[in-house]
Amino acid sequence: MKAGFASKNITARARRRVELAIAVAQERLIHTHVEHALDLIERVGGQIPFESALGIYTRLLRLSEDEARVITTRALALLGERAAEAAQWPELVEQGGKNGKKPGYRALLGQVRQRLRGRVNDELRRWIELSAARTEVALIETHLQNALNLVELLEQELPFTAVVELYLDALDVRDSVAEVVYYMTLARLSEQHLPPVRAREPAVAGAAEERRLRVLENGD
Repeated sequence: MKAGFASKNITARARRRVELAIAVAQERLIHTHVEHALDLIERVGGQIPFESALGIYTRLLRLSEDEARVITTRALALLGERAAEAAQWPELVEQGGKNGKKPGYRALLGQVRQRLRGRVNDELRRWIELSAARTEVALIETHLQNALNLVELLEQELPFTAVVELYLDALDVRDSVAEVVYYMTLARLSEQHLPPVRAREPAVAGAAEERRLRVLENGD
């Protein structure tokens, strides 16, 4: 996530409000990530350690190092709170190496891959894939709501398209997701701002009936 954004000719007052809105948007995205990371841990916790599950999550969601660090810290804090309340601590990753040191990130993923191999763990792989897809959709929905909030904030300052582009740039949303969020946001706005379709006048049917009567009269 980027720390700032291009002003795009907005006023100083609006810029300050946008900075606050972007900060809120970032927090909402982190909350969505943590919520789904914990959900994955709960689903696969009986088969792999929670640290391994977090490693899988950050890799599948293509998180940056900073994002992974923040989300992992938040998730671990919540896990710690829950474990303290239940007096039951989750399984830790097995200590590896000759010196008993904790394995690095690549070693951790290697352990996970070993556990996910074979037909026995087909169901586990499927759970992880489905959880990742579910998370991506939840993140898109969060982006959508964030973008709509920013549009409402800046609708007197910038066109809708410019606001959505500003949001996507400020959050450094990857291209494949940004395109989906862009069109979903504009589609949602179209429901509110497009003029209603005019009802077709019944005169068309009346004219056809009148022509038919004339044909009958001429036939007589």
